[in-house]
Amino acid sequence: MEIIAHRGYSAAYPENTLLAFRKAYEVGATGIELDARLTADNVVIVMHDSSVDRTTNGSGEVAALTYAEIKKLDAGIRKGIAFENEPVPTLEAVLRELGGKLKINVELVNYESKGQDKLVDSVIEMIVDLDLKDSVFLSSFRFQNLVRAKDLLPEIHCGLLALPGFKGWSARNILNHSINVDALHPNLRDVSEKLVRLEHLSRRQVRVWTVNESYDMLQMQRLGVDGIFTDDPLLGLVYNDPPKE
Repeated sequence: MEIIAHRGYSAAYPENTLLAFRKAYEVGATGIELDARLTADNVVIVMHDSSVDRTTNGSGEVAALTYAEIKKLDAGIRKGIAFENEPVPTLEAVLRELGGKLKINVELVNYESKGQDKLVDSVIEMIVDLDLKDSVFLSSFRFQNLVRAKDLLPEIHCGLLALPGFKGWSARNILNHSINVDALHPNLRDVSEKLVRLEHLSRRQVRVWTVNESYDMLQMQRLGVDGIFTDDPLLGLVYNDPPKE
């Protein structure tokens, strides 16, 4: 079972920072998950939210700020004084440092903007230029992002994210049945033996978000999922393939 560090080792370090990604790599995570979005001047940065308010000492919408402005922000201080002066990384910086060393899941989070193909185009161009198509895979709640990514680079691995409960029903039952999707990424509470079996019969992988409790990690392993996204990759590694009695 793949242990993918959700926004890096975010249980202990500032999310979506190079520090969190390095620490995930150091403890032996299979991969890292990160969020990609565009600045006002079309630089791809790593940040989950549409604004910088929650995770940095700044304020404002990412899409309205230039990279020069975002570069000055502190993305570590919110996690504690020990992480002060940790910058917001660009996607290119992460890929150049860690690409090829572990799997990297890039979530395309252009959810607030309609028709923002520029993000998909930029990420695919970066993956091709750095020759990382075998170790980087894409995910998104927006199905059109994955369609466009496959059009640009047919061999890129793509996973469709599904919202929990009723809101994610179509993703789990309709939209994911497509050549544009290689994996389904459902919420923990929606995973069942039947879902895993049907996805595997369709030759799609199942990676589950966000699994942070030891009991749930063992349950996902029992159900045969291909991977879990977790804030605590070290805990995930401890409960992955535990010794049999």
